[in-house]
Amino acid sequence: MKFNFKTKPLSLLADIQTGPFGSQLHKDDYVDIGTPIVAVEHLGNKRFSKQNLPCVSNTDKTRLSKYILQEGDIVFSRVGAVDRCSFASKEYEGWLFSGRCLRVRPNNKIDPQYLYYFFTLENTKQFVRGIATGATMPSINTKFMGEVPITYPSIELQRKIASFLSVIDDKIKVNNDINENLTA
Repeated sequence: MKFNFKTKPLSLLADIQTGPFGSQLHKDDYVDIGTPIVAVEHLGNKRFSKQNLPCVSNTDKTRLSKYILQEGDIVFSRVGAVDRCSFASKEYEGWLFSGRCLRVRPNNKIDPQYLYYFFTLENTKQFVRGIATGATMPSINTKFMGEVPITYPSIELQRKIASFLSVIDDKIKVNNDINENLTA
């Protein structure tokens, strides 16, 4: 069986957005109960960590509406570990992302989960680290991120690959949860 793979820069397959800059969002804007904001420290293996999530009011959420996450978005660290990313499943829809993050929103040519898994490949991570700037604190911007070459098959095959890998991820999560319960 032969598969036709294409390679295109990410900028042709997704919208890339930097989070709100400091002048748009301050620490004193945070509230105890509100809309969570994903920061670099919340990026985990596929899922976001929910520990110590800052939140903003509905008023600030409306003001910052261009930074609202949708299902299928991928959130990257913009500084430091620039190859770290998490996937916004339906559970995280409506959350915001911080200024130290980049949001990648795939278009209809690429399956969001396939793209997420593509970014977890070691070769892709090395490429992203290689295009980052800054010696002491690597950083990446929308222009550099848009240059990342994405190799992909038909949308049907992307979905099959993503579904298979997602099942494995879910099984790993269940096993880790069982191990944590046994340890406790």
